[in-house]
Amino acid sequence: MKPPQFKHKQVEAEIRQLARTLPLGARLPAERSLALTYGCNFLTVRRALKELVGDGSVVRRIGSGTFVARHVDGNGSTRRSMKRVGMLVYQGGSAYAYRVLQAVAHAGLEQQAELRSSWVRDFCEDGLTQARLLEQEGCVALTLPWFPHDRVDEVRTFVRMCPLPVSLPMVIPGLEKNSFEQQEIFGNSLQVATEALCGYFHALGHRRIALLGPDSANDVVLQKELSAYACYTSRENLPNFCGLVRPGAQAMDQLAERWKTYRGDLAVISYDDEHALRFMTAMHKIGLSAPGDFQIVGYNDTEASEYSDPPLSTIRQNFDYIGHWLLKSALALARGEQDQSTSLPRPQMLVRATCGGRERIDDAFRAGLPNLDILLAADIATDPSAAHSA
Repeated sequence: MKPPQFKHKQVEAEIRQLARTLPLGARLPAERSLALTYGCNFLTVRRALKELVGDGSVVRRIGSGTFVARHVDGNGSTRRSMKRVGMLVYQGGSAYAYRVLQAVAHAGLEQQAELRSSWVRDFCEDGLTQARLLEQEGCVALTLPWFPHDRVDEVRTFVRMCPLPVSLPMVIPGLEKNSFEQQEIFGNSLQVATEALCGYFHALGHRRIALLGPDSANDVVLQKELSAYACYTSRENLPNFCGLVRPGAQAMDQLAERWKTYRGDLAVISYDDEHALRFMTAMHKIGLSAPGDFQIVGYNDTEASEYSDPPLSTIRQNFDYIGHWLLKSALALARGEQDQSTSLPRPQMLVRATCGGRERIDDAFRAGLPNLDILLAADIATDPSAAHSA
């Protein structure tokens, strides 16, 4: 029998894999964030990081954080391996993109895959150059953990010209086989979560349930969310409040001015945590706050949502699911096969402060929302492993 592995050694392996996955110079998440991700306390993370600092994998910069200094591999070989996958990390990535990277790193450990990565400014000349370099390092496939919706045409051309097969985080017409999910279910996670959140707020007694998101006509996932929202409000004879805003404070401030009329009876479902936090800031400017004047739920459970004031209730994106299938799809494409997800995990709602429902949630309330797993932040704080039960 193999002796049990100490927790700090397990965490060290996870962080080491993450460091290999990230491009050189990338900043690791804060110790507190890593502790939450790996279900341990920050002292365990600190002990694990000490080993990586010792062998030069990472470097600490006081006041700045911990950064990837070099990639330490088991054999250093550049020969082609059917388990070596490259990742092109878009430099303009968001907090969401970083969580996907962490999930792919974890999936690499589970699937015993070797990972390589490079930063890219675009998916034109720079992307193709980095793809060729990763091919020279022995990679048999690539994955793109994230890219903006306005880069879809650019990515489509890149995939067709790339020397390696590419696993994608979304369905692109003409490249359906490259998506980590089958076309029939892609985007349905947000669609299911939106309908469940409509039911959640309706059960709390709200009749003004609004949808907040980006003004992005090409966003296929947003279109599915809009469809779910419109169907629910129509079915329940509720008024339709849809706010799609462009980047920048001005558009969000204008929306806040329009919606302040409904103070006290406004529940907002946000496309992601970023839009939710921007809306909370805009409402704060005019003297309104959650959950007293309005209620709001984000999506993705980014680190900023936990430390906002007040902490943002959110739908936990199942990043382990995304990372697992992105990597599995890439390895299948390298073999000339397809392996895509055909079923979705159930949405999990993490209840913090902004949704106004903590005092109402009991077993009967949960039973009335069978499509939504409701988790209280206080429970996760005392049992970090609960955050990973997907």
